[in-house]
Amino acid sequence: MKFFWKLFFSIILVTEFFVGISGYVLIYSSFKNAIEREIETAYQENDMLYFSLNQRITWSVEMSNMTFKWGILEEEMDYKELLTEAMSIQTTDGVISFSFSDVEGEVICGSRKKGFDDGLVKKLGTQERGYEIRKIDDGYMIHCARYVKLLNEDYFIENFRDITEVFENQAGYTRTFSIIMGLLFLVGGVVIFIISYWLVRPIRLLSQATRRLAEGDDMKPVRVNSRDEIGQLAEDFNRMADWLSENMEALKDYARRQEMFVGNFDHELKTPLTSIIGYADMLRSKRMSEEQTVLLADQIVQEGKRLQVMSEKLMQLTVLKRQDFKLRTVSAKCFLTSVYDTVFPAMQADGIRFIGEIQDGKLYIEPDLMKTVCINLLDNARKAIDGKNGQVVLSGKNVKGGYEISVSDNGCGIPEEELSKITEAFYMVDKARSRGRGGAGLGLAVCTAVMEIHRGKISFESTRGVGTCVQVYLAEVDRDDTDQR
Repeated sequence: MKFFWKLFFSIILVTEFFVGISGYVLIYSSFKNAIEREIETAYQENDMLYFSLNQRITWSVEMSNMTFKWGILEEEMDYKELLTEAMSIQTTDGVISFSFSDVEGEVICGSRKKGFDDGLVKKLGTQERGYEIRKIDDGYMIHCARYVKLLNEDYFIENFRDITEVFENQAGYTRTFSIIMGLLFLVGGVVIFIISYWLVRPIRLLSQATRRLAEGDDMKPVRVNSRDEIGQLAEDFNRMADWLSENMEALKDYARRQEMFVGNFDHELKTPLTSIIGYADMLRSKRMSEEQTVLLADQIVQEGKRLQVMSEKLMQLTVLKRQDFKLRTVSAKCFLTSVYDTVFPAMQADGIRFIGEIQDGKLYIEPDLMKTVCINLLDNARKAIDGKNGQVVLSGKNVKGGYEISVSDNGCGIPEEELSKITEAFYMVDKARSRGRGGAGLGLAVCTAVMEIHRGKISFESTRGVGTCVQVYLAEVDRDDTDQR
């Protein structure tokens, strides 16, 4: 069963139950109070009969100047007539119905109502008074009995009161309450249905949004204009959805990069292999001059070197992702001078002016990895220069909070829209130019991975046709951080 219907029926049942109980208690309390009033009235009527009897007998004895013994009446007095006259009382409800009986329950005068017997009198014994309620035909009556002692004799005065109206009122109240409960069920059901729909609507919206999110659709915020727990849940859901959307985009981007990596790797691998196989097949199947043989062999060597460079770079990337490296403190001047000396012959061979501007300082690095970064950056700068008057500057200087190494050139530069992609594996701005100069598009990816190990930063500034400047920032490392590493 859906939560909406659970909520709807729960409210209906709880409302009907408590309203029904409350109505029953009210009707029962009203009926009980009415019965108690009727009982009290019956007792009062009984008392009136007793006082009337007592006064009438006393007055008759005094007026007659005769001796009256209870149970024995002189011939000149009609005993039953005296009692009947004494106990004939007129009220707003009419003449009170009564009977006068002895302790055995035998009626001396008056008469009991139809349907009543001497059970109440025998049950009371010598108790002061009591009552019973019986249904007679289509009505109800109270039978009230009072014990009296007159002239040393025991008697009971019994009276009867019709209380049918009380039971009819109770039945009327019950019918009216049943009608009200029916109307409450119908009208209240409609109201509760609307309220339940209103309460459950935010949950339904959250459910629909969850399904959309699971199906990969664009996530739109769930709008819930309330500040209760459901509103808070909607806010939390929106934050979660935003986070998931961002992560899904990141995962999609990662998957795209992985796909590009595999595609580029496959292409970069096939290209030199195809050339090597083709040139080797020509050498094997055709008779060629010595000059042609040397030329083809040279092509095979060049493509082989490309494969060697690419395999080295891929190995570096794999190692950088899988191993921890121990860093140590070295002299910035000694380190960068060693890098300068390593690259200087290649720069000189290409006719490039190579300048070193190095300040001394302390570097906390893994020297071999950081040397790979510097050589990659310098090699990229060398390859970017095509023509005369080429210049590459390697500089190192102390800056606030650390040390900065920069490599700048006056080469072809990189378009601004390409700067955010150049650190991706196998990405090359000019593929033909890069392959022609032995590039594989992995150098900057390796540099980025190394800088992550050193907790450093690498940034690029470039202008097409003007040149490029790459800055490597290494932060100072506290002694505590050094110890941890």
